[in-house]
Amino acid sequence: MSSKLFRFLLLITTCFPVVSISSICGEQTAQASKRYKFLYFVSPLEGSHYLALSMSGKELVKQGHKVVSLVSSSNSRRLQTADADFSVVVFNSSYTREKRAAVMEKIGKVLATGAMRGFFGHLECGIKGNLAGELNVAKMWLRECDDLLGDNATMRRLRQERFDMMVADDSVRCIPLLAQALNIPFIYSIPVHTIPSKHSVWAGLPIEPSYVPEAVIGLTDRMTFLQRVQNVLAYEYYKILWSLAEDRKGFDQLKVKYNIRPEISTYESHKQASLYLCHGSFALEFPRPVQPNTVYVLQKAGSTPHTKTEDDIASFLDTAPNGVVLFSLGTYTSCMELQKAQVIADGFALLSQRVLWQSKALPAGVKLANNTKTVGWLPLAKIMEHANVKVFVSHGGSFSMYEAMWAGLPMVGLPLFGDQMGNFDRLEDRGVGLALDITTLTPESFSQSIQKVISDPKFRDNARRISMIMRDMQVMSPPVKTVAHWILHVTKFGGDHLRPAVLDLNFIQRNLLDVYLFIVAVLALFLGLNFYLCYCCCKCMCVKAWKSHLKKD
Repeated sequence: MSSKLFRFLLLITTCFPVVSISSICGEQTAQASKRYKFLYFVSPLEGSHYLALSMSGKELVKQGHKVVSLVSSSNSRRLQTADADFSVVVFNSSYTREKRAAVMEKIGKVLATGAMRGFFGHLECGIKGNLAGELNVAKMWLRECDDLLGDNATMRRLRQERFDMMVADDSVRCIPLLAQALNIPFIYSIPVHTIPSKHSVWAGLPIEPSYVPEAVIGLTDRMTFLQRVQNVLAYEYYKILWSLAEDRKGFDQLKVKYNIRPEISTYESHKQASLYLCHGSFALEFPRPVQPNTVYVLQKAGSTPHTKTEDDIASFLDTAPNGVVLFSLGTYTSCMELQKAQVIADGFALLSQRVLWQSKALPAGVKLANNTKTVGWLPLAKIMEHANVKVFVSHGGSFSMYEAMWAGLPMVGLPLFGDQMGNFDRLEDRGVGLALDITTLTPESFSQSIQKVISDPKFRDNARRISMIMRDMQVMSPPVKTVAHWILHVTKFGGDHLRPAVLDLNFIQRNLLDVYLFIVAVLALFLGLNFYLCYCCCKCMCVKAWKSHLKKD
């Protein structure tokens, strides 16, 4: 081989890898520089659900992407103009702002009584009609979904945007219908710890009732035999309850009405999500198996907004000689009965610490002690970091709980419904808080529990340990960058590589009932044949013996 030919072949072989690498790098650069459009739809829930998820939207905007927030005309004006970084699209709802407020006030009053605590709380409220009738939140969500899909001008505008992805709270039932109508993929944000009876179906999470406790029932991942029996029954009970609460029939009718892929049921449509962002951290969550399409993230924790604390609040905190108790029940305090609010106020009056109480509006007539200050709104995450704040008293909402754990702040809880009982099960199991029953609360028991958490150093020490673990598990800081990263990941590459095959299996296939039936049938056939052969052999032997006996005679 001549030297010229050798050099030519060598040049060709070395160029191919360079071309391949440069083409790959070029594709990566193009993907990194591409600007995407996101549709955020969390407004049916408002409150902390919207505020938490909107933080990832703001992060995406910072990175150069476009975010459009879809809200209802029944939402508050504040929500429609809350985020200057977002473009806002408002669809026409048959509900007025006043009627929406009445629905939320009604559910708030029921929740604030503690009526939905415990195993049968949800069912009991439904039977008594506390959450039924015209002022029903599920009925409102169904009606507003109908209004949205029937608003031709809004739907036309949304289609013209050509979104790359929709991001929404998994409590919003209309999401898969809207995604199919716009022909875009969607991501679910789960604002609570995963619920086995719900997310085993929606996200394909493994069902392990032997050590994964169902929500609400007050169990940990260490269960006795009777508790495991209770957990299995609770799983089946809540699976039926979720089916009823989702009103699948009503949404299936909307799919037919607007011709939105009616061949796929609402039940199956929920399972089409590209990703599930579970709000939480295994620093506090009970260890359990998850799927690749299920990612644990912190929506708000560690993302203290750059807001200035009012001078009077700062002075109240700085000059407290015995520390401060921070108290918030979210949006439900204003719906609380006077008697319940007064019990809480009297409990605070027995403390030597100051009390900073966040509430939009207290019930008329409640009497507060001199050590208690009420404020309509507080930057809770920022105040939790203050050295004089000793304990956070809360209903145990997921967002504020993780903010407290991030700050290393122990908690005392008045859980009211849903995930809040399960949240305090985790807090008590980790030794960072105590839970109380609001239905049997007295001023003395309330103040004693708060004082116990403040005075016993183990609660603070355990909370600080949880905080350190949580912070160390975060690859990106603030954690909201992790949320934005995963949203962008499935937007760029899709979610098929994360989607478990179990989501495409029916009940019989998923539970291997056909396999077990086949094995039983084969065993039955094998045993039957053996029995038949033994029978035939015995019969032949008996016939021969009988004939032999006849010959002898």
